[in-house]
Amino acid sequence: MVQIRQFQVNLFCDDVDRCLAFYNRLGLTEAFRAPATGPVAHVEVEAAGVRIGLTSAHVANELVDLGVEPTDRPATEIVFWCDDVDAMYTLALVAGATPVVAPTNSPDGRLRYAWVRDPNAHQLKFVQPHS
Repeated sequence: MVQIRQFQVNLFCDDVDRCLAFYNRLGLTEAFRAPATGPVAHVEVEAAGVRIGLTSAHVANELVDLGVEPTDRPATEIVFWCDDVDAMYTLALVAGATPVVAPTNSPDGRLRYAWVRDPNAHQLKFVQPHS
């Protein structure tokens, strides 16, 4: 039986370097880069064992005609479970995120969450169990 060994999300970007700088400022570490030198076409950052690939939409279309393009309207979101939503939200804004929803408690009081968009308009949600 085939087993999934790792999980990765790829985000298509107009400006990979700008997105990489944003995720680095959030504390994600670079795990892979292609090509190894020169202008970056694809880079992967890691958080909590999950990799996020930041891929040049232009290069993806040029190499294998994926037909992808970044957009300013989110169709997906990446959720980061953390221990301090307010601090993570502030860190994201300082790193260059656009605010969407400031930290707030869920209606049932079990969670605290907030939303931002990264420099390429990918939607991020920060969540913590409410203590």
